[in-house]
Amino acid sequence: MAQFQILCPHSEAEWRPVTIEFLFAPNGDQQYLWPSFDEAEAARKQLLLRAPDAQLRIALADAEIGDVDWPVREKLRFADGTYAPTPWHEEPWYQEKHEEHFCHVSTEQAGKIAFTENAAKGEVDRQLVMSPGRYLNRFFSAHLDNEAIEGWCARLSVQLAEDALKITQDADEIEEVYVGGPGSCMSHGASDFESYCHPVRVYAGPDTALAYIGARDDARARSVVWPELKIYTSIYGDVSRLKLLLENAGYAKGSLNGARIRRLVDGGSFVVPYIDAGDDLADDGEYLIIGHGEIPSENTNGLGDRCWYCPRCDRETTPHEEVYFGDGSSEEWCYNCFTDHTTFCAHNERSYSDAETFIPVLADGDEHDVLDGYVEAFGAVYIEDRGEWWLATCCRKCDASGEWYHATDLTEYHGEWLCADYLPDPVDDDDPSLANAHVLARDWFRYEMSAIELEVAKWQAAGERAREERLRHEREAAERPRLEDLRRGSLPPCSCACAHGYPPDMPTPVDGLTSAAAAPLAATATPCQTGA
Repeated sequence: MAQFQILCPHSEAEWRPVTIEFLFAPNGDQQYLWPSFDEAEAARKQLLLRAPDAQLRIALADAEIGDVDWPVREKLRFADGTYAPTPWHEEPWYQEKHEEHFCHVSTEQAGKIAFTENAAKGEVDRQLVMSPGRYLNRFFSAHLDNEAIEGWCARLSVQLAEDALKITQDADEIEEVYVGGPGSCMSHGASDFESYCHPVRVYAGPDTALAYIGARDDARARSVVWPELKIYTSIYGDVSRLKLLLENAGYAKGSLNGARIRRLVDGGSFVVPYIDAGDDLADDGEYLIIGHGEIPSENTNGLGDRCWYCPRCDRETTPHEEVYFGDGSSEEWCYNCFTDHTTFCAHNERSYSDAETFIPVLADGDEHDVLDGYVEAFGAVYIEDRGEWWLATCCRKCDASGEWYHATDLTEYHGEWLCADYLPDPVDDDDPSLANAHVLARDWFRYEMSAIELEVAKWQAAGERAREERLRHEREAAERPRLEDLRRGSLPPCSCACAHGYPPDMPTPVDGLTSAAAAPLAATATPCQTGA
């Protein structure tokens, strides 16, 4: 008994079955086979509710088209795109007869429809071709008047024009079809490429062209073709319909090797699209010839340059920095790989792949990464009791054991630096307070010296403050006479307009000096005895 499956595009050329959970089958116990076409169609509609833009179609699973009843065969032809539905396909008055007629656009005569006249004709796979007006008038005149029939015929004409195979060598039209149509690496806008124009413009002859269906700004499918040799290449979009139209027009799938495309120079390079049906190109001075040279045809940046691929991530990018390996080899990596996946060796002063083994070497307040095997050459020693590598400048050997220790882990004892294991025993083993007495004595000495240093610093600060105070007083005493002279010189002149410039009731400086000198003389004078 035939079973049915729902197919979804896995690549440009391959459709694969999906499960009811929209995962590629098989996947666990999720259903991906249905016993009837109708059940598969119901499941397909459920999946479309979750992903409206998905391309899904129903197909037979491990069976031939002849193994099913003729109505199922016709349904499958609608599902895989062999039949194009008419404009009235979804109308209720037509749906009542759909599973009798399976009316579709004729694949044999342009502008007409075809349908299955009766079950006997269906069994032998024979369809009757008829004009759309005659078909509608014959079977649906009870629902449609002449005006309505003319309207449906007009809609079919528009649909047939949109579905007509179009082949163009116009560069503007080719670019518009690519940008507005099915997605691919070449369907981006011109500004997304490094070339000065959109790279697909080179397909505008003389040998190549673009075949498509639908409006030029919203094409439903496209393919680069070689009209003279009737060759088409990879189809993007509605594969089934465009393939049918191309093959009906005499085309077969093939390679573009040998075809000439436009030669557009861009600086020191050429404008070249990604060509998925041809090899590297040659330059004959007038055109570029596909498959005859060494100009790259697999770039996606729009230029025919030899692209650089990072050897680590295999992405097309630009080299950033040299990266080294433990065996002495090296290679260039891109910026992202260099930034995220390298470690700088402080000894060799080079960046190495982080897949190598590095040893952290500690220093007081710092840490260095050193490639394994170069730690001792870097000047590091292993501190056994800490389980760490340290720079030797931060360490010293125990004079008793000869082993390396961090300098702070050793104690100076009578001119020797000793680890705890080699310090002398306590003076009195029975007195816990004397345990490591020499160490305690050293620590106490350091404490006392620190206290003395603090006291000295305090007195030095006090002396400095006293000195500054004394100097301030001396400066003020020296400055005082000058300030007094300035103060006197600022008195106003007297009102008598005399020459001395002082008020009448104020003694002059000379008078003051005279009075001051006369006073001691008067005090020392003795009365005259002769006058008594």
